[in-house]
Amino acid sequence: MCILMFILIAVISLVSCQPSRPLTPQEAFNVLKDAYLNDNMQKVEEILSSDSKKKITTVITNLQSMNQAQIAAFVQYYNVSANSIKTMTIPDYLALQKKIAAVHGDDVLASALNQPIAQVTIAKSKATVQLYNGMSLLFVKEGPYWFFEYE
Repeated sequence: MCILMFILIAVISLVSCQPSRPLTPQEAFNVLKDAYLNDNMQKVEEILSSDSKKKITTVITNLQSMNQAQIAAFVQYYNVSANSIKTMTIPDYLALQKKIAAVHGDDVLASALNQPIAQVTIAKSKATVQLYNGMSLLFVKEGPYWFFEYE
């Protein structure tokens, strides 16, 4: 009975210690693909590099600091509420970008993610994932994990 309990605890420990983040650029690509194509922008945020999150936060801050006339024009042009700008988060921003791209028929990221990986080139802490249609996506290593560099 003690041996069985020990094995059970060991198995649970091993499973719970499995990394929850991608350890290769290919894994990061697959996480991004699954999240983005399934409109799970919270999961997309999790796979973003820290630099990408900083850039998006700056854009959100700029949007939130627009004057009333600018906000009114933005709201009308993009068909969003003024309140959504005031409370915008990174996932909200990503969803808006995807919506805008879909309306204009140029969702470049979706086009890229629908392609198989042709080649991965790693140079230090950066990886370029080359896709069969010639597009490429950049991933960066932060600690032991790989993250998408949103441009």
